[in-house]
Amino acid sequence: MGEVAVEWYDPLDSTEPWPRVLRRFQPTIIVACWSTPLLPEPAAGQPLPRYVCHLAGSVRNVVPRWFIEQGGLVSNWGSAVCEQVAEQALLLALAALRNVSDWHSYIRDYGPLRANPALVLRTKSLYGRRVGIHGFGRIARALLDLLHPFRVDVAVYSDGVPPECILAHGATPLPSLGELFAQSEILFECEALTPHTQLSVTRNLLASLPDDAVFVNVGRGLTVDEAALKQEAASGRLRVALDVVHEEPVTSRTEMFSVNSAILSPHIGGPTSDEHPRCGEFALSNIQRYLSGEPVHARITLESFDRST
Repeated sequence: MGEVAVEWYDPLDSTEPWPRVLRRFQPTIIVACWSTPLLPEPAAGQPLPRYVCHLAGSVRNVVPRWFIEQGGLVSNWGSAVCEQVAEQALLLALAALRNVSDWHSYIRDYGPLRANPALVLRTKSLYGRRVGIHGFGRIARALLDLLHPFRVDVAVYSDGVPPECILAHGATPLPSLGELFAQSEILFECEALTPHTQLSVTRNLLASLPDDAVFVNVGRGLTVDEAALKQEAASGRLRVALDVVHEEPVTSRTEMFSVNSAILSPHIGGPTSDEHPRCGEFALSNIQRYLSGEPVHARITLESFDRST
């Protein structure tokens, strides 16, 4: 393979602008992650990198569409963390159904009175529920597998996904987002964020969910009207559990943080801490495949780029 030159660049520490680093170093391969800046247009005569190996999932903030159009190779972590994000979605749904947010206050206020905890906490089961999933990417399909033991009826809406694909995975395709929300006792928001899906979950859609329904978001916060969601959660009409919000990272000043009944996790769906090494191993394997002239795994095509967050 010959000599390999490696340069580490951390935009949070470096004073050298990213375009200047690229002009100076002229990398063949860029190993990117969450804080990697967007690849800029090259200066005249400056060679483009040939391969961007993204350690995470969303590539839109790292590579522009023109890079792929001009033959640039891009990969991400593929399905490496989808099962963990689906696991987080299931955890949030169960936590909302069992009203985890009120456990502490129940123990403090009602425990000595021996009040019936299930009645006071309004606990509910997932078994046999009507479940809706908005989006049908890898995370949604992994979630379907986790839901099977609960004997739920699962309906799906995802614009552009053929009904045959949804049927093949054992779910019912619906023709509109409105129908999905109106019939779902538990709604999982898994859709990617694109210009088309931004704020697609409107106030009216949230209002169409049945009373006491559960709304879980493990996709992207900006797909949802957050002000309307806050009102639904604060009124107690909906049970809300979120791994993503409009402005991240989540802090005590986050809009939804003031709603005591809302369950928030700080965008930790995946990878879990024990799975970080596997993401690195996947990237190293892809780099080795590229250097050996083999096709890389989890390649981002123009079609997948357009559908992704």
